[in-house]
Amino acid sequence: MAIKSLRPALAVVLGSTLLMVQCVTGPAGPASCESIQILSDELTANEADAYCRYAVEERKKVAAYWGRTWNEPIRIHVSSAYRISRALVPAHQGNRGFMEMPLRRMRDNSGSLLHEIVHIYAPNQNRFLAEGLAVYLHTRLAGNPAFPNFGEDLASSAARSVWEVRSLAALNDVRTPQPLGSIMDERRAYIIAGSFVGFLIENRGLERFRGLYEATDYAKAYGHSLATLEQEWRASLATPSPQERTR
Repeated sequence: MAIKSLRPALAVVLGSTLLMVQCVTGPAGPASCESIQILSDELTANEADAYCRYAVEERKKVAAYWGRTWNEPIRIHVSSAYRISRALVPAHQGNRGFMEMPLRRMRDNSGSLLHEIVHIYAPNQNRFLAEGLAVYLHTRLAGNPAFPNFGEDLASSAARSVWEVRSLAALNDVRTPQPLGSIMDERRAYIIAGSFVGFLIENRGLERFRGLYEATDYAKAYGHSLATLEQEWRASLATPSPQERTR
């Protein structure tokens, strides 16, 4: 009788213990911190909280550099169903502030998180300039290396393949949501875009680039055509970077 009387109590204890374990290791569901929301049924609560806090810091970097052009929450859906991260196309489709992030990229910290935050703060119909700005700022500001150059100097990366590209005009004509990969190899296209945008910002300043970004008119922003600016950029790639000179 004593053993039987213990069974209900033991069941309650075991049930409570199982519930506690599930709360620690089970799917986190939505997680929020400051202006970021993490949406996932595949992350633990600890993972979701840590990624949320990381995203807050990356967002601060973008806002400090580009300005507070987006003040609403950023919603990041982390899922193993995604192959690549995306925010520019969702913004084009009317869902600005929403980001898709592959689970694998989030967990190994190779995701283009800051890159995608740039797309939320600075979406653009000119896919070449939009991706160029996002690649350049991720390389300059982000806390992790990611696609397309994975931490390598952009000019050095671009110098290896730019001579295979006759002109930037075709890339400059791509309009969101058409991918740059429809013109040439996507990784090479992103590297070239990031290097070219970086060249414009570093040599002619951020404010003049803002003018280009708003009007997509090179002559109006710089007093030169895209072709002329491209020639200057190509010439700059022939000069070894400071990193290469010290090797």
